[in-house]
Amino acid sequence: MRFFLIDRVEEICYEKYITAIKCITLSDDVFEHHFPRYPVFPGSLLIEGLAQLSGMFLELIMKKNKLPPKLSFLSIVNKMKFRKPVLAGDRVLMRADIVSLREDYGVVKVIADIDDEICAEGELTFAFLNLEDEKLHQSRMEFYEICMKNAREVS
Repeated sequence: MRFFLIDRVEEICYEKYITAIKCITLSDDVFEHHFPRYPVFPGSLLIEGLAQLSGMFLELIMKKNKLPPKLSFLSIVNKMKFRKPVLAGDRVLMRADIVSLREDYGVVKVIADIDDEICAEGELTFAFLNLEDEKLHQSRMEFYEICMKNAREVS
């Protein structure tokens, strides 16, 4: 099963940051067992959502700079802290800021907050792998286009 953990990109400032929204709903499959009568969104899925946003951001930067397509592959989760639980009904604002961007890897600082209160923060490192499968590249770009439909581009 594939999880899409980004509902919509809100804002992008290429080379600096990206923000997105994830609305947590009680109908999310994870709540059946995590946990009955106290639905808490798993921290691992919060990391996955932040990684999806960050990986998308890095790949969009490469596309904007007309670099060959590469796959952003999460390689290190560093300094991740969970400050408060994410519950059904929460609207999570996710943000990724570029810390370092090189030809073969990128590092981003990530923050997730609910109503201006940080619920998770940390640092993610991505390795870049050559993406020679054109269908996979096209599929990723189509998904990014959907997420970016109403995003504000800031300079």
